[in-house]
Amino acid sequence: MSACRVTPFSAGLQFTRKDVHEPPADTAVDNKSSVSDGEPQAAGRTPVREEARCFESEEERLLWKAARLRHSIETDLVPRQELAERALRHGRRQLVKLQRLLPSAAFLTFRQKCAAWCDRLRLFEELVVRTMLREAVDGAARSGDVKAPARWRKSNQWPAITNFLELQLHLCFAVRGSAAVEASSPEQSSRENSAVYRHLAAIWAAQQERLLTCDLLHRYYTLRDILHGWGNVWHVRASCADDGDNVSSTARSRLPHEPDGSCICPFTAWESLSEVDRLTSYSKICSHHLTEDVVECLEALMFTHFADVWCHVESVMSGVST
Repeated sequence: MSACRVTPFSAGLQFTRKDVHEPPADTAVDNKSSVSDGEPQAAGRTPVREEARCFESEEERLLWKAARLRHSIETDLVPRQELAERALRHGRRQLVKLQRLLPSAAFLTFRQKCAAWCDRLRLFEELVVRTMLREAVDGAARSGDVKAPARWRKSNQWPAITNFLELQLHLCFAVRGSAAVEASSPEQSSRENSAVYRHLAAIWAAQQERLLTCDLLHRYYTLRDILHGWGNVWHVRASCADDGDNVSSTARSRLPHEPDGSCICPFTAWESLSEVDRLTSYSKICSHHLTEDVVECLEALMFTHFADVWCHVESVMSGVST
């Protein structure tokens, strides 16, 4: 049994220079099926060409061609144009909605600053830790516990510690029993490692007593969390003033997974909020109220409320740069 030969769909898309002067007969006018209306041509059947029709005059032929072209526009191009315009209107409406959700340009700049300041704090921690590590090795070398400090720094014994938390955890495990290791271990490298960690623990304890006190570290981590919140945690949420300045509809700012009242925009009580509450409002305030004035207030509080932290950070950074 031979398979039925079906004209492929692409055959209806073929268009040559000959078709410009001799277009195929219109199916809607001649009531015949063709590829243009979605049905394949019958086998051995040719479309009615212009030469097969009898025209009394050139004017009649042109009128016939104009009618075919008009019909093609009405049945094919016009519906497609309407669909395109409908999609364009829908896209414009969506764009307007998205523009309403965007905060001010001042806040976007402020957010980039917060991310940069957060990176600066990370660099500050790493510099302090690296400085203490060098001081620990130098102290162990002066006491005779480390014979070749330069070789110790280049070896894989140099710990990969970049912040205060990693330092504290590392010392909790490394210093415990270091005295017993130094006394009993026959390996020189183990005794040197234990001695370096012992000196490092003493330097870290002295730092916490003099400079990095418990209160300063608490304020430092609070500042770092706030910078991370504005720089990375804040996200666009529905404006609580979509219907004008009526802020009573703040419940719309709530996320679907959050309980009632957990994410209401605090802007209505902005003047009565404390400095800390303003700085930590990144999880609740909507983009509509992140105006230039609010951004200037937040940026000023970031430095005035944590002036002591920034002073210590800049002293370390400037000391390294000089």
